[in-house]
This record gives sequence, structure tokens and C-alpha cells, in this order.
Amino acid sequence: METIKTGTILMQAGTLTPESLRKETESYSPGWDVIRNSDGGLDRRIREAGWNFFFMAARIQVIVWGRQTEKLLMRATKRLIAKANPAGFNCLQLTELSDRHFLGIPYVHLSAHCRQIQQSSLLQERAVRNRTEPAAA
Repeated sequence: METIKTGTILMQAGTLTPESLRKETESYSPGWDVIRNSDGGLDRRIREAGWNFFFMAARIQVIVWGRQTEKLLMRATKRLIAKANPAGFNCLQLTELSDRHFLGIPYVHLSAHCRQIQQSSLLQERAVRNRTEPAAA
């Protein structure tokens, strides 16, 4: 499993994507995959395939008390996903991951922006955005 870091992109499992992107995902948590090699070239590769990768300006953030470990990052990521789910977008891009202290007590701050991979150049309504690939595919 790929380690979560700033720039990591999480995608809902079963999201309709360009064929070239389907081999670049790895399971992360129930219902969510991490896109491997989600560097700055991902947006370009998606657009070259004729698809679009929307970026939502509103930032979602969580804090989790404790020192940064894989277990704590998983907990923080699950909280972030729970906060993002009502918006109905199929991706989350982690934009900040930092260790902080408040009165000597350590915590992790994690923030992200929603993203949407889709074929249409116009952002779809939520009901259409929530479509995923059939389980048999």
C-alpha cells in the first residue's frame, strides 16, 4: 500500500476512468483506492485521454490527536472522506499533511480538495456523478 502524503489522490472504488488510469490504482480503505504516481502529470494524462479532472476550491480539513503513524493517518483519512462524501465527488487530493503541537500535545492536520474525473467538460449533477462501473467489469 502506498503511503499517504501531500499530493496523494484518493478515488472512489469503481469510478469510471480512462482505460490508461485503471491500472494505476491500489486499494486503500473500504470503498476508496489510491492513485499511484499521482504526480503533477496525472491531470495531463487524463486530459490526453479526452477526459476532465475538475478541482473544487473549497478545502476540507481534519485534525487527529496523536503522533503521525500509518494507523493515525488512516483514521484521519477516513474522517476526511466522511466529510467529503456529502458533496458526491469521486476523488480527493490531499493538499496538506503536517505534524503540529498544541500545548505540547501532538496532532496531525490533514486537508484536501475534492476532485472529479469524468468525460463531460461540464460538471455533472450529483446523481450522474455518483455512477460507478458495474461490479462485473
